[in-house]
Amino acid sequence: MSRRRRPGSLWVVLLAALPWAATASGPREVAVRFYAAVQMAEPDYARIGALLGPELRAAVAAQRVHEQACSIVAAPGEKPHMLDQSLYLWAPDRPSSVDVGMPSGSGGDAAWIDVQMSVADSHWRDRVLLRRQGKAWQIVEIRWGQGGTLVQRLKEFSVQRCVRQPPEATGQASNPARVNALRG
Repeated sequence: MSRRRRPGSLWVVLLAALPWAATASGPREVAVRFYAAVQMAEPDYARIGALLGPELRAAVAAQRVHEQACSIVAAPGEKPHMLDQSLYLWAPDRPSSVDVGMPSGSGGDAAWIDVQMSVADSHWRDRVLLRRQGKAWQIVEIRWGQGGTLVQRLKEFSVQRCVRQPPEATGQASNPARVNALRG
């Protein structure tokens, strides 16, 4: 005697597998979700953070704390030390097109993905490094086609002081005329 399955039982199995499918997606799918979140008019930082490796996520969080601290100590009317663009993009403007390539060098727990982008007549290629963290692939670095990396930018940003130092503190006090001109 053969049993007939109820049509709804397949949906129950598929729905139960959705959380697993989300964490077991490959590196290209992670990169596609990342750039989709970055491209939003108001980027979804929670969604972006979930796609980053733990070290990169911590560095981004530290940068955000640094920006908040700088905005607190800035004088009224003074622009605080902060980035005026997306952390994740080298260019100040969001690209109008993003084409995420296929993984290369994915012979294990790491993969590079080329991402072609453009805005107006400018075209460039960034490279994204992903690592498998448990069952999930996560972004651990972005290497910009124009030079530099995301981790490098975060390190450089974190050592900048929030407020402008007086010339005496920067070693520029050796020229009295320059010091008086700067003091106004």
